Amino acid sequence: MADSLLVAAVSVLGTLAGGGLTAAVTFRSERRKDAALAEQQRMQLLSAEQQQVRLLQAEERRQIRELQIDHRRQVYQQFLADAHAVNHDGDKLGDMIMRSRYEAVGDIDALAAEVDAAVRAAGGSVHKVQLEGPEPVSQLADELMLCLSQLPPTLSTLRRWRQDGSRAEPGEETPVDSWFQAHSRLNDCLDAFVTAARSAMDDLLRVSGPDR
Repeated sequence: MADSLLVAAVSVLGTLAGGGLTAAVTFRSERRKDAALAEQQRMQLLSAEQQQVRLLQAEERRQIRELQIDHRRQVYQQFLADAHAVNHDGDKLGDMIMRSRYEAVGDIDALAAEVDAAVRAAGGSVHKVQLEGPEPVSQLADELMLCLSQLPPTLSTLRRWRQDGSRAEPGEETPVDSWFQAHSRLNDCLDAFVTAARSAMDDLLRVSGPDR
């Protein structure tokens, strides 16, 4: 009887010990699973945060790029507007000078002052083009500015020549010829600058993007 009780007690203790060991193993396994799940969630959250940061940085770069493009466009447009103002006023002044010997015209001195002022304005805006570049656009802006700056003295010479009633010998170049040549060069320079400026803007637009 005692032996039977002893065997039963040992069996119960063994069962309890086995159950406790199983429970301990199960507990540790669950803890490892929980830890792994927590680490996975932490990594996912970190990845999401990093992705958000990259998206914000890309958007910031895109906005900066758009501002740069818009600024360059405004610089080009301002210089072109100033150049066209010189061309327009110079053309009017040249026509007025040519007609002045045959008919009454407006205030030549006032219009000449406007041409000078327009050239000075273009001289201010061309420096911004030179800063913006690129080099081909900057070089053509210099050439255009040179054409613009030649208009006032060419027109002054034409005016003096018309007032003096001078006559040209056959084949001799006159201030009228010089005026038309200056006007033609100016139009060629305007066309060249517009083409180069448009190409530069197209290049900027092609390389701009959220990841650039």
